[in-house]
Amino acid sequence: MHPNGDHAPAWSPDGKTLAFLSTRDGDEADVWQVHLDRRLDGMTPGESATYRELLGKLDRTPPSVAAVQSAAVAAPNTQLRPLDLDDAYLRLTRVTEWRGDEGDLALVPTGVVASQATEDGQRVLYHLDPKGERTELARSASLSDVSWSGKTLLLVQHGRAAQIPSSGGKLERIGFSQQLDVDRQAETSQKFTEAARVLGETFYHPTLKGLDWPALSARYHDLATRSRTAAEFSEVANRFLGELNASHLGIYPPTERPDTYQPHGRLGVDVREEPAGAVVTRVLEQGPAARAPTPLLEGDRIVAVQGAAWTASDTLEARLRGRVGQETRLEVERPRADGEPLRLTVLVTPVSWGEARTLRYQAWTADCRDRVHALSQGRLGYLHIRGMNLPSLMEFERDLFAAAYGREGLVVDVRNNGGGWTADRVLGALMARPHAYTVPRGADPAFTRGYPQGRLYIQRYADPVNMLCNEKSFSNAEILSHAFRTYGRGTLVGEQTYGGVISTGAMTLLDGTRVRLPFRGWFLLDGTDMENHGAVPQLRVPQTPEDEVAGLDRQLEVAVQDLLERLDR
Repeated sequence: MHPNGDHAPAWSPDGKTLAFLSTRDGDEADVWQVHLDRRLDGMTPGESATYRELLGKLDRTPPSVAAVQSAAVAAPNTQLRPLDLDDAYLRLTRVTEWRGDEGDLALVPTGVVASQATEDGQRVLYHLDPKGERTELARSASLSDVSWSGKTLLLVQHGRAAQIPSSGGKLERIGFSQQLDVDRQAETSQKFTEAARVLGETFYHPTLKGLDWPALSARYHDLATRSRTAAEFSEVANRFLGELNASHLGIYPPTERPDTYQPHGRLGVDVREEPAGAVVTRVLEQGPAARAPTPLLEGDRIVAVQGAAWTASDTLEARLRGRVGQETRLEVERPRADGEPLRLTVLVTPVSWGEARTLRYQAWTADCRDRVHALSQGRLGYLHIRGMNLPSLMEFERDLFAAAYGREGLVVDVRNNGGGWTADRVLGALMARPHAYTVPRGADPAFTRGYPQGRLYIQRYADPVNMLCNEKSFSNAEILSHAFRTYGRGTLVGEQTYGGVISTGAMTLLDGTRVRLPFRGWFLLDGTDMENHGAVPQLRVPQTPEDEVAGLDRQLEVAVQDLLERLDR
């Protein structure tokens, strides 16, 4: 009865209480619970304790089929008390409000079992009693099953089986050894058959785009069973999926990094590698090189790393292998006016590829912002939305007021945005119309933007706005682009978006291979399928490689010019 997502149902031992995970209050999955027998709602603490004691004594041994059939013959007219379902949605109670998403949910006679994600990515499994007392059960463990009595939890921790009393106690490892003979051809056949069957049952297009799916499956199955490696299987399977000509598809075998794997460190610089050293051509703000005690500067030449002199075949990336997070000593020659370089020792701590990528993204968005300010002479603000996900949404809301402060309009950019799920929330910010304004006593009555900001679902922007998109705007970023044009909120500028819009899930095959399952299509109000039909800007502006080399952003320029013209009408 609630529009938000409910999942992972768990039943009490007697089937009279239902718990589940829900995002109905906020974006985090919490545990909610309802008694489907209304009589349980009115229990006193003493009655509740007695009831839970009885739950622990239930004989929950799975009955045989013969026993069930005998019971049905012996008492054909026996009626169980019906569950109270009509008002169940009004009697829900929230069990947890922990930070992050809860998971691994189970109901046991003594309370609730659920896990919580920690900041470092671990999951901690807890037992929560009826009084709200929380007991830690295990760390880095996932709940696999609950014993029939409900008194023992079966876990997987660090790849090993274990068990622990459901209300807390000593965790015991369950050791076993087994040799498994795998018929690789049979395994490959099973993998492919299962993937083809599930995809054929769930793919969003009801006729699978008119394909003869059984015939295609048989043809590619013959090829797949001849594959000898995971890479060969993936090649055949992905060609099979390609017959659908759709996005959000793929087959990904499990991969393991070798023990010798070492990530390459990044300094937050661009370099020109020469036989005599790596010459710094750019230093990213807030990067490791910029924040070092002795910052690197453009023109510096790195001639040694960790005491090892540079050789003609070296690259900076190779020299920084395995140095992520480790202080690294660089020998640097810095040019001087007299021609004799200054020799320096620079201590810097390299970051990962992901951190360096974020630094480059921040530098690019700062450059776009400065260009918009310069082109509009300070009249327009600029915001880029990196992804259609919760972190990007929080950054959008954080930066919206700052970007728009003191400016007449805003350019919102979703170029190179890979998608997600937050389009409607961004639209909530851009489409909300003011219905009133407030003026406290003594304030300037000409200021009409004083509506209490804390009452808004998301911070709104009601002034003129343009949106930028391009061929690398994907999925949910395309939905946002389509909606922006459909609503007529402003001018959509750039290039046609990719044309890949399907809601997708995934399944895992028996060897861990992951298969994406696009299951829900998205359509414009006129019936147009957004898949293979990208959002077309009113003002189409190609961005060529020559422009990028020259440092030009014609799409940004056109968006600014169009918005200024609207403001001046």
